[in-house]
Amino acid sequence: MKIINFFILLFTLVSLQANEVLIEKKKVPINIALPLLQSIDQYSIYVGTGPISIYAFIDPLCPRSQDFVEMVVENKKMQTRYTYHFFLYELERFNTKKLIAEIYNNKKPFSVVKRIMLDKEELKGLNIIPAEINVKINAIKEVAKKLDIYKRPYLFVVKPQKGGK
Repeated sequence: MKIINFFILLFTLVSLQANEVLIEKKKVPINIALPLLQSIDQYSIYVGTGPISIYAFIDPLCPRSQDFVEMVVENKKMQTRYTYHFFLYELERFNTKKLIAEIYNNKKPFSVVKRIMLDKEELKGLNIIPAEINVKINAIKEVAKKLDIYKRPYLFVVKPQKGGK
């Protein structure tokens, strides 16, 4: 019994140690992050018209991302206060690159996002990813690496400055 308790304690300590790495991560300062976010903004999916910009990295199959998008879609007041810039970024455990490609390949990408994330419609994604879609996915991935994005949704809030944005 003592051996089992020892292994449980050891496992707990190792787990806590592993989680501390995530806890210690800090967001990149907005003055460094903003130019990077703006460099890929043409690939974002916009929702809302508010003066405050929220840049969000989301994965279409991530339950937390789904909850966030649902909250944004259902709350029209939030859409008047904020402009959301959604970047589709794959969490490896969900294997969503083909699905993300299908979303970006659509003429109305946010309608596909809602079908997948809110209606839980299952889409297979594109088998062959067009080069221009791959450019978008890779650009977002590179910025995410530079910003040390490690969870979804991952948010940056940018308030307008006095005298304009």
